[in-house]
Amino acid sequence: MDGRRLLLVGTYTPDSDPPGEGEGVYRVWFDPETGVMTHGGLAARTPGPSFLAFRPDPPTVYAVNERAAGSLTAFRVGGDASLTGIGSVPSGGGSPCHVRNLGPEQVAVTNYADGVVSFVPTTPDGVPTGPSRELRHRGSGPVTDRQESPHAHSTAVALDSDDPRLRYLLAADLGTDELRVYHYATPLAEGSEDDGQDGTAGRDGGADPEPGLLRTVQLPPGTGPRHLAVNGRYVYVAGELDSRVHVVRWNPRNGTGEHLGSLPSTGARTAATTDANFPAEITLHRLKVEGRDIADGDVLPPTSTYEGRVYVSNRGADVISTFAVRDGGARLDHLADTPAGGAWPRHFTVVRGHNGQPDHLVVAAQNGGSLASLLIDPDTGIPADTGHRLEMPVPVCVLPVPINRIRRSSDG
Repeated sequence: MDGRRLLLVGTYTPDSDPPGEGEGVYRVWFDPETGVMTHGGLAARTPGPSFLAFRPDPPTVYAVNERAAGSLTAFRVGGDASLTGIGSVPSGGGSPCHVRNLGPEQVAVTNYADGVVSFVPTTPDGVPTGPSRELRHRGSGPVTDRQESPHAHSTAVALDSDDPRLRYLLAADLGTDELRVYHYATPLAEGSEDDGQDGTAGRDGGADPEPGLLRTVQLPPGTGPRHLAVNGRYVYVAGELDSRVHVVRWNPRNGTGEHLGSLPSTGARTAATTDANFPAEITLHRLKVEGRDIADGDVLPPTSTYEGRVYVSNRGADVISTFAVRDGGARLDHLADTPAGGAWPRHFTVVRGHNGQPDHLVVAAQNGGSLASLLIDPDTGIPADTGHRLEMPVPVCVLPVPINRIRRSSDG
């Protein structure tokens, strides 16, 4: 499998809610030169792994188990691309739909059904433990059949410009039209200077903050925020219910945000031919910094922005929309709509090329029962369909895993 990348794909299963025909987490081998995908078989049988997250050390994959009594399951990744279960705990709420690795001590899980955001502790070996800190919320929105109560849908991490140990976790709540803002602490990096004694750190020498709600950022009524992407001092939000992309100015010093405006999630021509559209995933496509790729969750200066591209998957229109980042991140311009390669593109990921290889998008078409690969034009940033497909039962999440790095570590 030399040269090919490992992708893990989450699916809905007969015992998940909603149910599907998948069996768990699947392996896919991706050729970064051509965009060709090869089925690698079932990697792990687990109920409804609708979202996956990766922890690099030790190499661990976390999967939510989306059903009424939600849970979180962890797997160790082997050099042979195997997944071995190492533990499972309750997710702290119902119908978990997103998980994010927050470093060596915890992960964040969003539970859609009851709106609970959970901070789940992990051991040094990556095993999830308890008890989790479950943060509930209250509120509703004007779309009565979808916003009768809080529905936490995803999270993203933003830096605190005052203290390198502190982070903000932004949670998109589809039910209340808000971004919830939480504060949490991370361990000091090896060799860094501890500016707090006897368990103290952070601004004004105060104690490390317990994860808790600081405040909310209000979005227009009926937005239905689903997923979000942080770009330095700006946050881009996919509105599932209003079919728009929203821009929020973010203040990393005090953890506040200001809604600047929004634009349709597709171009006018696509919108004119689409009865109903529901944006899902949103991703910022960055270039290289200091000779290395920027990975999701990398620590960057809070003022860093990239005049790059934002991609949004649109279910209904079944396109991936491309937006240019303008004015240092404060404005988005729609550039193109590219057919997603299948029906109901719930999720996608960027597969970055190395050593001159091109970048691709790999799209999970939930209702199309397939994955599609799109080639990103290096000059325009606009993806184009390669024509390559891979059949997959109810694919809903695509996670790149650095298998070659894992192999080198295990050999060393």
